[in-house]
Amino acid sequence: MRLSSSSVTHFLLWLNLVITTVHFAQSNTGIEITSDRGVGNKSDLDLLWRIPPKSTALVTGGTKGIGHAIVTQLASTFGVRVLTCARKEDDLQTCLQEWKEAGYDVWGVVADVSTSEGREAVMTKLHEMIQQSDCAHVGKLDILINNVGSNRRKKTVEYTEEDFDYIFNTNLKSLYELTKLCYPYLRRDVESLQTAGPSSVIHIGSVAGGPTCIKSGTLYVRFL
Repeated sequence: MRLSSSSVTHFLLWLNLVITTVHFAQSNTGIEITSDRGVGNKSDLDLLWRIPPKSTALVTGGTKGIGHAIVTQLASTFGVRVLTCARKEDDLQTCLQEWKEAGYDVWGVVADVSTSEGREAVMTKLHEMIQQSDCAHVGKLDILINNVGSNRRKKTVEYTEEDFDYIFNTNLKSLYELTKLCYPYLRRDVESLQTAGPSSVIHIGSVAGGPTCIKSGTLYVRFL
């Protein structure tokens, strides 16, 4: 699925308005977590969207749908250097070629982040990317967007243990473990917080986890 440029812009504005952004900073307790929900005026919006060129971002599942839209907008509008991943090499190479032809700075790695091996592959590529000398904040990750998700629709009593593991590992465990792995690069001490600003973590969920009634399967709703 491909989204129009206007749809991408509207989605990202909505994302910045309603999704909790987690900022990592060193404190006495280790991690300081703050939430930004809603923007009061234009100056606030400008502040939230002040992303220096060559900032770094990791967007999982960036070859389709929302993930593709986020990668494209970060790279095109803000000049962010983005790393994304996909399980299928053909899908990844097609998108990387598309972004390259558009002049966007997007990196890619074939990896299944529902597995520890896949997450390690992502981290290896991430370490290579953020060490580039022209990064806005060398050695740091500025943005992490956990976007991957999958589903198997069945009646509750028909789910197998393998179904449970697949949905759990893809939709929940992947973001939990990947965020932990990225923490050393997201973390800011007092000095770097002043110069580089806070880092951000966004988890993409689904309307199936809200008040609406969607027949998406009990496991999918449970692990949003």
